[in-house]
Amino acid sequence: MSSGLSTRLVVSHLLMVVVALGVFALVLAGVADRQATAAGLRADQTAAARLAPWLERYYRERGSWEGLGRVLSDERMAPRAPMPRSPMMRRPGHSDMMVPAFLDQPFLLLAPDGALIAERGVEDREIAGRRHDLREAVVVGDGHSPLAYLFLGSMANPERNPVRRIFLQTMRSAAAITALVVLVAAAAASLVWTHWLVRPLRSLSRATHAMAAGNYHTRVAVPGSRHELTELAASFNDMAAEIESQENSRRRFVADAAHELRTPLALLAARIDMLASGVYQPDGTQWQSLQAGIGRMQSLVGDLQTLARLEAGRLELQVAEVDAGELITQAAAAFEPLAADRKVALHVFPPVGVRVCADPQRTSQVLANLLSNALRHTPAYNSVSVSAGLTRDSSGVEFRVQDGGPGIAVSDRQRIFERFVRLDSARDRESGGSGLGLAIAAELIRRQGGAISVEDADGGHGACFTFTLPGARG
Repeated sequence: MSSGLSTRLVVSHLLMVVVALGVFALVLAGVADRQATAAGLRADQTAAARLAPWLERYYRERGSWEGLGRVLSDERMAPRAPMPRSPMMRRPGHSDMMVPAFLDQPFLLLAPDGALIAERGVEDREIAGRRHDLREAVVVGDGHSPLAYLFLGSMANPERNPVRRIFLQTMRSAAAITALVVLVAAAAASLVWTHWLVRPLRSLSRATHAMAAGNYHTRVAVPGSRHELTELAASFNDMAAEIESQENSRRRFVADAAHELRTPLALLAARIDMLASGVYQPDGTQWQSLQAGIGRMQSLVGDLQTLARLEAGRLELQVAEVDAGELITQAAAAFEPLAADRKVALHVFPPVGVRVCADPQRTSQVLANLLSNALRHTPAYNSVSVSAGLTRDSSGVEFRVQDGGPGIAVSDRQRIFERFVRLDSARDRESGGSGLGLAIAAELIRRQGGAISVEDADGGHGACFTFTLPGARG
């Protein structure tokens, strides 16, 4: 894939260079053609101005232009009678018997009335055009009483412009060489740039294949410079870390679930074997014990299902504006018999007129879990309190469940919200729950846009669980 991408990138870059060179060549050719034509015209006008005195002397000596055409046609290849001329009009290496070198070019001489005096190498249509436009002509004779109008070289025939021809030939050669050099340089630069660009993509491709093979610890190097590929590499690493974390959580979840189910299943199997072998008599006590074991397993399976649905995002919450005081009052009322049985005072401090955006059923489930834990770990003749109120910035509602138990060490306060975590100093498998209650509570609060934490209770004795939820709008 990357090699194909590299080829396409190089080809696309070269195509862009070719298009740019083509546009540049067209623009340059147009400008150069105009400049070369103008330069050739100026050179021919200068040459015509130098030839005009020779023609004027020719006319003055003969009194007419008679014979000029024969001179122009015959004298190009053969010597003729000497004719006065300046040194600049002589062709190098030839005598004064030769016609001036200027006369080798297209030549057109028109009378003041437009009549043709002499011409060589000029088409009829060019002659007709020059009769109507004498602005580019060089005047032979006095400007007030011209003897004739002279057109020489490209002045008479635009196609005969040696300066333009030589310049364009030179320019084409230089442009071809330059284009070749630019293409080679562009290809080399494109190869280097494409290799630099595609290298992170190759690394990402290898890392993706490694991830697909199950190597979830795979990461890619993040380029130092800030660009889109840097963000892509960083996003891939974040994704890989999240996948690795989820995979580790899944494996740990499966292992923990298997471990938690193994013990009650083993106890049930052992009790059933003893009943079958006659060690225990199938009386009411044994049936109650079996029912209790099955109930614990059902509770554990239910908690596992709830947590799995929460983490997968498949548990829908019915969020509404509810009265925070009613939530804690109803939750505490369900635990009053248990509190009385354990000789623990249960205090409720409901706020007045405080409304919260929450799922009442799931929030009551969280309060029930926190109250159950608080009563379980609070010794007799102590107290448990539940309260609610606005946060300091009044943007949310804070719920607090405070117990009189042994408290929770600072090092355990984050870990306690993980799955299957039981603190040995405060819980055991027989008296405690499944080890999933606080994990479920934390996930339920998070799904409702809140947060949960634990700290020391007021006075430093016991634990205080606090969770916040968004307050009602308006």
